[in-house]
Amino acid sequence: MTGPEPAGPEPMVQLCGIQKAFAERSLARTLRLRRGGQARQHVLRGVDLSVAQGDFLALLGANGAGKTTILKIVATLLLPDAGSARVLGADVTRHRSIAAENVGYVMADERSFHWRLTAEENLDFFARLDRLSPRERKLRVRELLTRLDLHSAGNRPFGQFSTGMKQRLAVARALLKRPSILLMDEPTRSIDPAHAAAVWQLVREEIAAADGCLVVVTHQVQEALSLCSRVAILADGQVALDTTASTMERYAGNLTGISLSVRALPQGGIEQLRCVPGVRDVRVASQLGGEQLLEVWTADGDLPLAGLIGEITGMGGAVCSLQRATPLQAVVERLLAPTPAEVA
Repeated sequence: MTGPEPAGPEPMVQLCGIQKAFAERSLARTLRLRRGGQARQHVLRGVDLSVAQGDFLALLGANGAGKTTILKIVATLLLPDAGSARVLGADVTRHRSIAAENVGYVMADERSFHWRLTAEENLDFFARLDRLSPRERKLRVRELLTRLDLHSAGNRPFGQFSTGMKQRLAVARALLKRPSILLMDEPTRSIDPAHAAAVWQLVREEIAAADGCLVVVTHQVQEALSLCSRVAILADGQVALDTTASTMERYAGNLTGISLSVRALPQGGIEQLRCVPGVRDVRVASQLGGEQLLEVWTADGDLPLAGLIGEITGMGGAVCSLQRATPLQAVVERLLAPTPAEVA
């Protein structure tokens, strides 16, 4: 008789039945409070997810699906209302220091940098918090600034940086302590393609050197497919699908679209854009400050750029960036509810 199969290595990140709700901040909340109701928005409703050593996982889902909430729970910036979250086998609610030592987190909206300090001073400050020795601080800060093409700007105040430069510095900050678990929330937003490629090359090398894993939230299908081997899709507060990037690529086949970053789009603007000839649908992929990232799903391979830009500017909005991109939400919908033809 053969004995039981040996247990595999313990996941680096393990989420079991994670639930999280937030107080609503809206007119609906006020009305419910007056009626004696409970004003809570349930974002996560029992999330089960594991990330093993060597995993490169893309976490996808609609705007507001709870992707950032999951990252913040793993990083111990939020505590779950129910369920358990473990990092390297340790429960994050009881052993927060384990996560603090081993998790690096690149936030979508980085506000913790000191705007009057230089890039080098900022990284040195955070390296001190990570308990790097003086010699290691100096070498690590110099290395990361060089690898991310920020060395020549190292003596400039952070407040003078462009959005893309700030984002690259956020990546550098997360990598300072050589974390074995790297969490990245829209890490290449506002970063040009050449610098984005440098970011991902550095991330691959750092994860390999640390025998670690990566969890990335992205709204770019091509980025998810080129970087990750695994994809988890959030819907209705749970992991609706955990699949391979190759499966996702098959469903992304003939979808065409545009990714637009816009400012000052008035209320009702999304509906107007859906009426532009050649547009099948428009979705808000994410919102950051006063900027919205829109996914435009186009019809029959058309790219109605002039019509879209004209409609946006005619409404008083401004286009910050634009690129051709497969519409993520269209792919997600295909994956979650494939048609009979697609299943065949």
